[in-house]
Amino acid sequence: MRYKFSLDTRIRQYIEWQIEHYHEDKRQLEAAKADMIPSPTASYSLTAGTSSGSVSRSTENITMRIETNQYIKQLEQSCAAIEKVLNRLQKEDKELIEIYYWRHEYTAEGAGMKLNMTRRTVYRHINDILVAVALEMGYINL
Repeated sequence: MRYKFSLDTRIRQYIEWQIEHYHEDKRQLEAAKADMIPSPTASYSLTAGTSSGSVSRSTENITMRIETNQYIKQLEQSCAAIEKVLNRLQKEDKELIEIYYWRHEYTAEGAGMKLNMTRRTVYRHINDILVAVALEMGYINL
């Protein structure tokens, strides 16, 4: 089967994995950020020898840790690229992603029957979506 653009097998598999685990990655991203932010409960202990005029830079330090954490950056970039592509998809393509990658309800052929598409059309739509995500992630250039 020939497409307008075919992805290298390794890139294709990686993009499929990213899409398949998108919701889990979003949860992990929020959890990782939450783990870096301290409890909102204020601490009112005053120790001898501290000046009351000093300003805490804890918020700045937390922001810097989040911004420089490679794991968080990678998750943010991956989720943002997938979201950008998902927002541009038509309804039938969004449903295809939902039932094929996220809920695993159907094979590509079964998804095609449910969405009134041929098997070839399903694979073409999947390929176009994967190429769009790979472009957004910067793994390919057209």
